[in-house]
Parts: sequence; C-alpha cells; structure tokens
Amino acid sequence: MSDYSVEKMSECFVHQVYEIENDLMGNANEQTILKTIESECLNYYILIESDKVIGFFECKILSPEAELYSIAIDKNFQGKGLSNILMNEFIKIAIDYGCDTILLEVNRINNKAINLYKKYGFSEYGKRKNYYGDNDAILMKKELI
Repeated sequence: MSDYSVEKMSECFVHQVYEIENDLMGNANEQTILKTIESECLNYYILIESDKVIGFFECKILSPEAELYSIAIDKNFQGKGLSNILMNEFIKIAIDYGCDTILLEVNRINNKAINLYKKYGFSEYGKRKNYYGDNDAILMKKELI
C-alpha cells in the first residue's frame, strides 16, 4: 500500500486541486480556490501520494460547527477507499477545533457520497428543494458529542 498524507493545502497545489475539481464537478475556478486557502475559516485539505494531489476536501470551521463543502478523489484513484482517509481527517480536525456538529449538503442523486456519509454516522435532517437544478439537496449532520 502506498504512503498517503493529508495536509492543509498550500498555494503550490492549487492547480492540481483545480484539475481534479474541474474534472469531477466541472465548475472549478483557480482564483476561488486560491482565495479559499487565504481565508481564516475556509480550508482545503489535500490527500497526497508522492507529491501528487489525489484527493481533497473543502471545509468551513466555525466552532461549534464544521461544514463539509466538498470531498473528491481523482478519478484514477477512486474505488480504493481513499475517501475514508479524508473523512477521518476531517472529523479529527473538527474535533480538534472543538466542534460538536458537522453539517453538509449533498445532491440527492449522489448515492456514492450519501453512502459514505451514512457510513460515518451522518443523518438526514432536511432538504433544499431543487437546489441542484431539478434535484433536491439533502441536508445531513453528525453530532460529535
């Protein structure tokens, strides 16, 4: 098994994150990513293998809540359980910052993500009608205390 590390993203990795995000979601913007890493409460954390970004998550931490905005694994590395490394790290970071609740929203048709979140104890607490065009957003949360 390869050695992976998770670290807070620095400017030198912005383009690699942009490429993954654009490939998977089609709406990436390098300047927006750069502004996010310069923010006090918004953060990107990256999953690295051999100096290459293979995944990331974007989050907002304002204790007592943390919010997961996105989590992604490069298409070439999907199906290997690597999202578990990112979820474990995100939950650890939220706990370290004194958060007692994690919030997120997910497109109702994104079954892969929904199953991941349920595996980590997230439960549905609401919906946003037609948030993703014709699809609703499912609001999920996990209590840490």
